[in-house]
Amino acid sequence: MKRTLIGLLAICFGCARGDGTLELRILDDAREPVPARIELLDQFGDSHVAEDALEINTECFIVPFPEWASSLQRARSLDNPYTDTRQFYVDGESRTALAPGRYRLSVSRGIEYKAETLEIEIEPGKTTRMELAPRRWIDMPAAGWYSADDHLHITRSKSEDDARIGAWMRAEDLHIANLLQMGTAEHFDITPQYAFGDAGVYRAGETQLISGQEHPRTHVLGHTIILGAQAPIDRRDSYLVYEGFWEEAKRLGGAAGYAHWGEGQARNGLTIDAPSGLLSFIEVLQFDLPHYDVWYEMLNLGAHLAPAAGTDYPCIPSIPGRERFYTRVEGPPTRASWIEGVRRGRTFVTNGPMLELDVDGAAIGDELRLESRETVHIRGRVRFDPERDDVYGLELVRNGVIEAEASTRSAPGEIVLDVTAAVRESSWFALRAVGDKVGETRMQTPWFLEPEVLRQACRFGCGASMVQRAAFVGTGRARPSAAHTAPIYVTVAGAKPLPPPELVQHALERLDLLEAQLTDARIDELVVFRPFADELLVDGVPESALVRDRETLRGLIEKARAHYRAMLAAR
Repeated sequence: MKRTLIGLLAICFGCARGDGTLELRILDDAREPVPARIELLDQFGDSHVAEDALEINTECFIVPFPEWASSLQRARSLDNPYTDTRQFYVDGESRTALAPGRYRLSVSRGIEYKAETLEIEIEPGKTTRMELAPRRWIDMPAAGWYSADDHLHITRSKSEDDARIGAWMRAEDLHIANLLQMGTAEHFDITPQYAFGDAGVYRAGETQLISGQEHPRTHVLGHTIILGAQAPIDRRDSYLVYEGFWEEAKRLGGAAGYAHWGEGQARNGLTIDAPSGLLSFIEVLQFDLPHYDVWYEMLNLGAHLAPAAGTDYPCIPSIPGRERFYTRVEGPPTRASWIEGVRRGRTFVTNGPMLELDVDGAAIGDELRLESRETVHIRGRVRFDPERDDVYGLELVRNGVIEAEASTRSAPGEIVLDVTAAVRESSWFALRAVGDKVGETRMQTPWFLEPEVLRQACRFGCGASMVQRAAFVGTGRARPSAAHTAPIYVTVAGAKPLPPPELVQHALERLDLLEAQLTDARIDELVVFRPFADELLVDGVPESALVRDRETLRGLIEKARAHYRAMLAAR
C-alpha cells in the first residue's frame, strides 16, 4: 500500500512537471526495425506499457467464442509468469508517455538472442529516443535448425489477422508458429483458422504461421495434434477411431502426434496407435516440465517418435515459444520440408540450451546400420546463455537409461561429452541437458495438476484428468533448464532389439482394461464430466459416440494386442 501511494504521488508530481516521452526503435543486424518483447519498469517496480503496443490474443475457451466478441479477448500487454512483471510487444518501434524519473528497460527477442537491459532517465517535457539491437549468442538457422512452438491456440479467422500475429511471433524469433484449431467430439471450431495447408501459410521475415489442429481430443484416448496438413480433418462421425485421423493426416501431408507428454489417457491412445507407424511425435516439454517417461516407453516398444515441444499458450500462463523444438531442414524451410524433417525425427526440444549429437557420423534422427557388433564413437555438446541458463549436466541416454554423463564446462556456456560405447544389440541413443533457469520466479504447480483437483476429477471418472499423476511437478523449485534430442537409431544386423517384457505386459494390460470399459456394464466409466450438459463438455465423449465407435475400437485394440503378443513370442 505504501509503495502504491508513493508511486501515485510520483506520477502526480510528474504530471505537474509535464510527462516525458520514450521513443524506441528495435533493430536487427541490418539496422532495420524488428519486433521484440519489452519490459519497462519504474523505480518502484511497476510496469508501463506503450500506447502503440502490439495487440495480442489472450483467449482460451473450451467452447466456440463468437466473432463479435473477439476484440474482448485481446490485450496490449502480457503478464510474464517467469518474471512476475507485465510486458508488451512492439513491431519495431514504440512511443510511451512517462512521468519523469528513472526506468529499467529490457528487450527480448527469443532464446537465441541476449536480453538487453539498461537504465534510462525520462526528463519532463522531453523526448528520449533510443535504438537497441539485441545480439545473438547463437545462430541456429545458419546450421539448418529452425524453431517451432507446436501448440498455440490463437484465433486467426481472417487473413487480416496475419500481419499482427506474424509480428508477435517474430518478436519471439519463432520460425514456425503452429496455430491449432481445437475441437471435441461435439464441435470443431475453437480458435479457428481461416485456411489450412499452403493456403494458410503466412510468412513474415523468417517466421511462418502454419495452421494445425488439436483434434481428436478426448479423455478416453488422449489429446492429439496434427501439424501442417493441407486441410482440416474432422471425423466426428467416428471420433474415437484415431487411426482414421492419422491416415488422413498422412494423405494430406501432415504430421500426427500426442500432446501433453503422452500422459493420462493418452497412454491408451499411444498403446493402440504406436504400432501403426502413422505417428511422428510426442510433446515431451511443456508447462516448464520436461517429462520423458512415456516417450521412452514408446521408443523401447519399437516406435520411432520424435520429441516435440510447445506452450499451449494462452490456455496455460506462458509466452509463445518459451518451450519450443528445433527441426533440421535442408534449405529454407517450407511447410512441406519442415513437416518432412519432423517425420524423419530430426528434432530436439529446448527452453534455452542448444544440443548437438553425433554417433559415428550419424546425426539426430538418423539410423546408423552396423554389419556386426562393434564400438561406436559418440560426441555430444550443449551450448547455452549463462545469463539465463545454468546447465550443470549433459547426459547420454541409451534405451531410456543414462549411459554417460558430463558436467565440466569446456568453455563458458558449453559442456562436451565424448565417449565410446559398445553396441551389442540394436539401440537408440539421445542426448539431454539438465539445469536450472537463472533469475526467474520459482515454479508453481498448474492448477489442474494439484492433487485435490485430480482427486475431485476422479469423482467423475479418472479419465477426467489429462494427467493422472503429478509426481514430477514440484511447486517452489527452480524452473528447469532443459533440452533433449530425438534418438539416433543404431541397428546391428542380426541383433534385433527385444522390448523389455514388462513394458509389453503393461501395454497388454492397458488394452485389456480399455476393452473391459467398453462393455455395457462399465461404459459409463468413460463418460466423463457427467454432471454437465453436452455443450459444456471439455473433452469428454457422449455415451452415444462411445457405443457407436466401440466395435471399431475393439478391432484396433485386438490389432495392437496381436502386435504386442508377437513381441513376447519372439523372445
